[in-house]
Amino acid sequence: MRIRKSKVWYLSAATMALLGTTGMAGARAYKSVTVVDHGQRRVLHGLATGSVGEFLQARGIDVAAGDRVSPGRDAPVADGMVVEIVHPKTVTFLDGPQQVTVDTFAPTVGEFLQEQHVELGPADTVNWKPETPIQDKMTIHVQRVEQRVSVKQKTISFQTIRQRSESLYQGEQRVLTRGVEGWVEEKTIDTYVDGHKAGQTVQRRVVRQPVNEVILVGTKPRAYTLSARGVSSLVIRRSLTVVATAYAAGGQTYTGRAAQPGVVAVDPHVIPLGTRLYIPGVGVVTAADTGGSVRGNRIDICVANEAAAARWGVRTITVYEIE
Repeated sequence: MRIRKSKVWYLSAATMALLGTTGMAGARAYKSVTVVDHGQRRVLHGLATGSVGEFLQARGIDVAAGDRVSPGRDAPVADGMVVEIVHPKTVTFLDGPQQVTVDTFAPTVGEFLQEQHVELGPADTVNWKPETPIQDKMTIHVQRVEQRVSVKQKTISFQTIRQRSESLYQGEQRVLTRGVEGWVEEKTIDTYVDGHKAGQTVQRRVVRQPVNEVILVGTKPRAYTLSARGVSSLVIRRSLTVVATAYAAGGQTYTGRAAQPGVVAVDPHVIPLGTRLYIPGVGVVTAADTGGSVRGNRIDICVANEAAAARWGVRTITVYEIE
């Protein structure tokens, strides 16, 4: 059967149109796509249609469900497109005693803590600085630090000081200063880390110092009456045992009186000048003189002459201080 020329021309035109359309479609399907995975860039060329997810699967690029793909998996593939795959990092996270494993895209420790809605207390610590980059298989430990404070007040006992006083008689006492207890504030700070006691500090502050009690104890001898031959009753203040010598009358005493019987030389540190003494066998005399050898419990009695002084010699006697 012969085909007319006009029909042959129409068939050739249809065939050319079909071939042209197919060529244009092929050109549009050929694309260059850059894939960034684990920081490495690969440029892939070839026929590509459909979504980004289909494109990656067709090229044998494994993308886990938790990976981030940008643009998204459902975005259509376009020529010149850059597809970036970001894999999460696995972090072991301890918040106090609790431990979990977390996949995160946070770039730093600080942003990770924000992502986990972690609020740090004033004493809490983190084992990494906030600006530290997140690394895979990293361990981030938030230590919960708690301080428990207790305050107690304790008394400080005062001391009792006994002070000798010549203004009181022997056996008498008088409170000069009343004792007052002091008190100290004791603050105990127990530190707990993740619920376990980790340390303790004790701070003491004296709030009030104690006031010592002062008691006067009398040393003044009590006066008593002594009856002696040749004298009326004497009121005795105290008695002393002394070593007694004698010296002959003549000249002046240390106090300016005439050195004559009735005068005795003393150590003023033991028997004050002007003190009246009763010496058995001698009588009442006045401490009005001193001497280079009269020290301590020694006295030197003024007698009428050298012979009397020699007869006296050296004796250990008891003398009485009288009123």
